[in-house]
Amino acid sequence: MRIVKSFCVSMFVAVLILSGCATTSAEAGKQSYNQEKERRNIPASELYRGRPETVVMAPEGYRISSPEKIIFSDQNLNIILYAGKFAQGNAGYFEAIPADGAGPVIQKISFSGRDVPFTETAWGWRGFFAISPLAKPGKKVFRVIYRQGDLEKKISGCVKIRDVKYPVSKRLLDLGKFSDKEYTSRPEFQKLIKECRRARKEAFSSESEDSILNGLSHPRDMHKVTGYYWKKRIYAAYKRKGKRKVKVRGHVSYHRGLDLKGNTGAPVYSMADGKVVLAKKMFYEGNLVVVDHGNKVFSYYMHMDSMVVKAGDRVRAGEVIGGVGATGTVTGPHLHVALSIRGIHVHPLSILSLPVSR
Repeated sequence: MRIVKSFCVSMFVAVLILSGCATTSAEAGKQSYNQEKERRNIPASELYRGRPETVVMAPEGYRISSPEKIIFSDQNLNIILYAGKFAQGNAGYFEAIPADGAGPVIQKISFSGRDVPFTETAWGWRGFFAISPLAKPGKKVFRVIYRQGDLEKKISGCVKIRDVKYPVSKRLLDLGKFSDKEYTSRPEFQKLIKECRRARKEAFSSESEDSILNGLSHPRDMHKVTGYYWKKRIYAAYKRKGKRKVKVRGHVSYHRGLDLKGNTGAPVYSMADGKVVLAKKMFYEGNLVVVDHGNKVFSYYMHMDSMVVKAGDRVRAGEVIGGVGATGTVTGPHLHVALSIRGIHVHPLSILSLPVSR
């Protein structure tokens, strides 16, 4: 069972009711201009308070933590940073709100030396950033460069990143035939692996505008973790000598997503609004769906039994995209879900704490 949780990021919701009267294109253009002029005359703080509240869909009993918040400002801009935790491996979200009467124009935003794309809204600007699981704990700088009239100005805030102790597996992870070097080295599989690698690279090269609105969703209708984010794992590897399998040195990997329990066919939901850029059966990932949320933010879903979307489809937060399965390199049915923000994999459920709105 899924329930909808919403938390107010505004004091009220502004509603605009348009008349049903027909107008000429010239009249429509004049009306649009006048509405835009009226909007610009509304104080920025009032527009900000009037934006839609955040709606999060989650399984019954799943607790969504309130985000941590950092605020800094000058006479022209107010900057608010949010994260479930300002700690390694978390998704971050920012809002930049002009002071009433000010007319700043943002030129560049960066966090810890990396550029952060931003989206202009009716009330200011917003965007997403990542706190890498490999980030060195300590103070990082969030910097905004903007123009106020003819002057270039800078505003910076300090973000103290906390350390996270990630789990380490104490046993080898045996993936059956996928741990067999001879099996994965077959020419037909090597060709397929290369094709899958190209398809994945193309999907994650997609560039689009920010498409997340004010809705987010847990990817399952129940919450039971079977594989933890950024867990260090050692994969078993074997070679055959005659009829015997001989253990050889495996490889170490960090689990970039989260494994969630589910029976075969149980629903999988898109975590946010976006466009499907890949829906394909892959060698290692099994049935894989990649959703582009804009500005190089991607969620992806692996090992599914079925896919009900195709590349090019637009999806909304909470929309079914497939069913839980056991395809690819798995030991049983589950969903592997991951969230990548400009190449940095963060804990996928950390996004659910962010008060996103447009």
